[in-house]
Amino acid sequence: MGANDMHRRKQAIEAQLIAEMFSPVRCNRCRGVYDLGKVEVTARYSDCTVFKTPCCGSVADDRTWKGRPDFTQIDKDDPRGGDPWLRAAMMRGEI
Repeated sequence: MGANDMHRRKQAIEAQLIAEMFSPVRCNRCRGVYDLGKVEVTARYSDCTVFKTPCCGSVADDRTWKGRPDFTQIDKDDPRGGDPWLRAAMMRGEI
């Protein structure tokens, strides 16, 4: 199995996990994927909620308007952001 095939397989597995999540996001620190609905909240403030990320254990918050947000929302219908291979596999029912 080549490196490209392994990458595509990882993408397919990730897409299946994303489909099962309530609010999937990608960590902007380690690029891991986690469900925002299942994070461990550590503090709440008037403008944000602070939590521990399950992927790398870093402290993050939900302020998406700051200069470098801690996570990026993932579109469940297009989890790879336009990857044509993954979209075709999903349409064929392989994923």
